[in-house]
Amino acid sequence: MTIERPRTQSAAEAYLSTLHTCGIRHVFANSGTDFAPLIEGLVRMKAEGRPAPNFITVPHENVAMAMAQGYSKITGEASCVMVHVNVGTANAVMGVMNAARDNVPVLLAAGRTPLTETGDAGSRDVLIHWAQENFDQAGIVRENVKWDYELRSGQPVATLVSRALEIALAEPQGPVYLSLPREVLGEQVEDIGPLPRRPLGTLAAVPSGDAIEQAASMIADAKSPLIIAGRSGRTAAAFYALGDLAIEHALPVVQGPFSSIAHSNPMYLGFATNDILNMADLIVVLDAPVPWVPHNMRPGRETKIIHIAHDPHFSSYPMRGFECDLAVAGDPGVAIDMLRVALRDKLRERQPAVDARRTRVTEMRNTILARRAAVIEQAKSLAPIHPAFVAHALNQVKDKDAIISDELGVPLPFLELDLPGCFLAGSSGGLGVGLGQALGAKLAAPHRQVITCCGDGSYMFGLPTAAHYVGRAEKLPTLTIIMNNSMWYAVRRATLGMYPDGMASKANHLPMVDLTPAPDYEKIVEACGGYGERVEDPGKLIGAIERGLRKVEDGTAVTLNVVTRARE
Repeated sequence: MTIERPRTQSAAEAYLSTLHTCGIRHVFANSGTDFAPLIEGLVRMKAEGRPAPNFITVPHENVAMAMAQGYSKITGEASCVMVHVNVGTANAVMGVMNAARDNVPVLLAAGRTPLTETGDAGSRDVLIHWAQENFDQAGIVRENVKWDYELRSGQPVATLVSRALEIALAEPQGPVYLSLPREVLGEQVEDIGPLPRRPLGTLAAVPSGDAIEQAASMIADAKSPLIIAGRSGRTAAAFYALGDLAIEHALPVVQGPFSSIAHSNPMYLGFATNDILNMADLIVVLDAPVPWVPHNMRPGRETKIIHIAHDPHFSSYPMRGFECDLAVAGDPGVAIDMLRVALRDKLRERQPAVDARRTRVTEMRNTILARRAAVIEQAKSLAPIHPAFVAHALNQVKDKDAIISDELGVPLPFLELDLPGCFLAGSSGGLGVGLGQALGAKLAAPHRQVITCCGDGSYMFGLPTAAHYVGRAEKLPTLTIIMNNSMWYAVRRATLGMYPDGMASKANHLPMVDLTPAPDYEKIVEACGGYGERVEDPGKLIGAIERGLRKVEDGTAVTLNVVTRARE
């Protein structure tokens, strides 16, 4: 890598140049008084023809963090968010939590209130500069980042920025935090430090050959092995490799809230159920921190379990008690390729057993597909609209490579997804990621359809005014489908699940659950130059989605307020 270095430049300019040289093309920013050196640097660099990242103004930090995650999930690259001192950091915390649990490499950079009261052009000059100082600003995010640091006077800017991005991209990937005091950014610097001579991040860790041989032997000896695919499909290569492994060796696959295998694959069985788990005498868990919920379901006591992940014990989770007979550390995608080769020799003499398993899995899949078809058939005439029918409607009209950013929206098992990078979800529970994630995905893939599917509560958490503003300002049209059941359904489900025979189960109204009277959600996007429509009749849903996608193709953001029933 090379960087054009003026003889002297501000630390802010060095920071911006280093970001660009390290591959950061967009910065999702919510600025404040601490950004003065950065704004001056951007104007100067543009006037002098020096490259710098494109700064996107995002009116709320939660949307900025969500955009960064959507961008990184589609591109596989690190992203950058910049926020205003401690208050901006505080607003970004939920997004940091989401990025940490989803292993998304985000550099969160925050200004720091000026260090000095006088003596420097960047010293404190407004009252808020005293109120916005923490003893330990990074402490706000420290539990949820891989690394944090504060730029100090005279330090090599390029060294720090490249180190931050290196750590973010190293597996398991995740967010990092860098604070930037205003006076330090305004300093003139000459030596910015060396830049990496290779692509950032580390090469994929190869699992131990002995461990793969042991895992392959366990799979070969099993009568009914099962693969639980977590985030193993983050890359296209791993997505297709898992499909090939499953077909070649008749290995059934289920998944969690991620899409790691083509849904049309004859070995794909959808989500894990008690019946499927109890069928298995061996389970291979691929990069899934929570492969099942023990309170609701679990494998049999004699079932052998293999965990394969960069960190198969998921050490960042304080409490996690999933049993394991073999833990394999390394890149899950590489492990899939290694297992496929190792199993060829071990299963060569056991082809009749493999063929019998293929027949059993095919029968199970046909039964599952028949049940889904029955649900959709029944849902066609139901009002309020059934969530499964929304998924069915999308299948009829969306492009094959459409990206769906889902947040408590459509049920994944009813979607038809056959390509990698088509389904973006979250695993932390920090609501409000769906809208921004879709915008980041659209920025990364401007020629693909991008569709947000979210609950009505998630839509409000997503700060729709801020999100729709960015979509309009940056020309990032997306289709948003709000699954409007006028309640916090997750809260209702949790209450009735814990107290199935309690007083709440007999009540007509549950406190802290209803979201009525519901706003006219479809009108919010209209205030930002978009098109909104309310849909109550299932017979009109497919037409509304088709109409919405046509408008999106013409550059107009669309929101469909779909009145739905609670998931059953």
